[in-house]
Amino acid sequence: MTNKPNQSVARILTLALGATTAMWVFSYIALLFSGKTGGEVLFVLAALCIPVASRHAKSRTEGAWIGFVSALINLLLIGSIVGGQAPGDMLSLGAMWAGGLFVGSIALGVVGSLFHGQLKDCTCEMDWHVGFLAVASTLVFLMLITGGLVTGMEAGLAVPDWPNSYGHNMLLYPLTEMVAQDPEKPGVFFEHAHRLTGMFVGLVSLIMVVCVWFWNSNSFVRTIAILIFLFVCLQGLMGGLRVTGLFTLEQNRELLQPNLLLGIVHGVVGQLIFASFVFLCAQFMANRNEAHNATKRGDLRWTSLLCIAMFLQLILGAAYRHTMGDEVLAQKATHILYAHIAFAVLVLVFAIVVGIRYMSRGSITLKKTGVLLHILVMAQLLLGGGALVVIILAKGDSTVPLYEVITTTAHQANGALLLAASFLALAWATRCNNGASTC
Repeated sequence: MTNKPNQSVARILTLALGATTAMWVFSYIALLFSGKTGGEVLFVLAALCIPVASRHAKSRTEGAWIGFVSALINLLLIGSIVGGQAPGDMLSLGAMWAGGLFVGSIALGVVGSLFHGQLKDCTCEMDWHVGFLAVASTLVFLMLITGGLVTGMEAGLAVPDWPNSYGHNMLLYPLTEMVAQDPEKPGVFFEHAHRLTGMFVGLVSLIMVVCVWFWNSNSFVRTIAILIFLFVCLQGLMGGLRVTGLFTLEQNRELLQPNLLLGIVHGVVGQLIFASFVFLCAQFMANRNEAHNATKRGDLRWTSLLCIAMFLQLILGAAYRHTMGDEVLAQKATHILYAHIAFAVLVLVFAIVVGIRYMSRGSITLKKTGVLLHILVMAQLLLGGGALVVIILAKGDSTVPLYEVITTTAHQANGALLLAASFLALAWATRCNNGASTC
């Protein structure tokens, strides 16, 4: 299925992407505590991600490449640091920051690689092709969380224009304005951080298509990779048009036409992209045949029903979250909520049936998938109930309470995990390996 000589390239990409993703997470949290001691500590931890990851490199050369690739991705953030200044100053400062970024990242990568073999290493036998797709899936999941925070904070329209941000090129929007506590621009940090994360996902999706094309000759797998990339591009376009409603660089909110429907579709497609990444990752796993051969007649049908029910439930959930933030449609959101609750019962039934069927099979992979489905669906019911309670408690508040944001975002995030687990179960029940003519 995969070419073993490419493990070195896959290992470099996996470790670099993993380190950079962790750096972005630490930086995201650190900026929330900007100016405080905790924030500074988190920035230090972000820098340590590269040597920790490169510890799994097989040589100093690989360590250097890990640092180089990480720095290449982090160039997405350089513009935010130097943005808002005169063009000449931006170029000179940008060159200095970029040079320091590459030198520092490569040095940290080499330092980390020096510790290879001196500490316990459990990844020496892993398939790094799977590792890369798993880390890419994690990145998409984190993007869903940032998107959930945007919706939960009702910050979806905090930045009025697109693809610019308050007249700045999106990559040059000043970091100082992004983190400023400006009462006239509430929620800008969450909205703009989500945009930057989306660009990160877009870049990784492009790398993923190229890698899958070289790593796997199966036409079905290649097609899935291409479709994922196309939907990521479409997702970015919908996210922008959800804000403006039309192709324009206008910043005047009175001249823009924010599109609620596109916001709902944007939320749905984002979770489908995450689930598709997980499905694609499963196609590279060594236990693919073992899990498929252990499935029995009817497993594909029940798993398909679960995925369809999850998809419809996802639409209802996204519709409810977005209409709740709309002054005109908020009163009608109750009907959507009732439908969402009723459909949750259907999802519960399908998830329990599929979980029981898989746990009764002779494959350890299927057993774990069945257990995972049961855990996630039960957690989703609890989080859904909690989200309903906090929404009722916070009803009438002028601002969205933090506990409501956390609970509703956790409910949305766990729903994404449940959808992905359903797609994973679907992957085990289908046959799309090299040489297979049917799925």
